Amino acid sequence: SPESRLFTKSENLYALDLARDAVVKQRGIVVVEGYTDVVLAHQCGLSNVVAVLGTAINQRHLRLLRRFADTIYLVLDGHTAGQRRTNEVLELFVAEQMDLRIMTLPEGLDPADFFLQRGADEFQRMLGEAVDALEHRIRVSTQGVNLTHDTHRANRALEEILTTIARAPRGASTPEAGGMLREQQILTRLAREFSLGE
Repeated sequence: SPESRLFTKSENLYALDLARDAVVKQRGIVVVEGYTDVVLAHQCGLSNVVAVLGTAINQRHLRLLRRFADTIYLVLDGHTAGQRRTNEVLELFVAEQMDLRIMTLPEGLDPADFFLQRGADEFQRMLGEAVDALEHRIRVSTQGVNLTHDTHRANRALEEILTTIARAPRGASTPEAGGMLREQQILTRLAREFSLGE
């Protein structure tokens, strides 16, 4: 249904009412993109799964989720559109002081297909290997790039990452010192990854 003053998609999550108890107990929540993904997850016994309502995850979603969970797992579909969202995810990670982890499904699979083909145990195993948003962005940007020998492509990848970080809004709920610490940690990690001084 369309947005209205009574129903704002960008501020709600599908099945949060059903997942709330499991999320509070586990202190972790899994966010997927489709309603059927949530239905199949719950049928497979994963009751801490919710979905965005046809919109991209945003800061309002994260602030809502922070009330229930310490760790948010964002599951990106294996198709190209899911991978293009890495910039948005990194901006959210920089702006909000929270543990935002990214799990990318194999090529061409969405969570519903994954549950049907590989099952809940394999999904849980992959969740355990989920990386934070910065690490995910680095992997996407440097895929196929030799950081030691291909300096031009390495520099271009680093510039893209730094541009994304610079564009990220500063969280209004984040204390200034905490935001500075997060940025310093990010710069330290990037310097180490690209073998450069901070």
